[in-house]
Amino acid sequence: MPVNTLLSTVILVTFLVTIVLAVGSYTAYKLRERRRPVIDPAAEGSAPVFFERIYLGTADRAPDATDASDVERAPAR
Repeated sequence: MPVNTLLSTVILVTFLVTIVLAVGSYTAYKLRERRRPVIDPAAEGSAPVFFERIYLGTADRAPDATDASDVERAPAR
């Protein structure tokens, strides 16, 4: 088998496998997005779902700090 034919076959097979993998991964992505639950923003209120807001500095400056013992105070300069 000549080298040109061998390299052409390798390139063609690689191209076809790449296309098949791209279609398969896109299909898996779409299936995953379809089963993801929809979060109702009105039910949760305006509070963040995953993250807790962190304020730098003293607890006195934090707008919604309820307990000063939860927040470490910054050292005085």
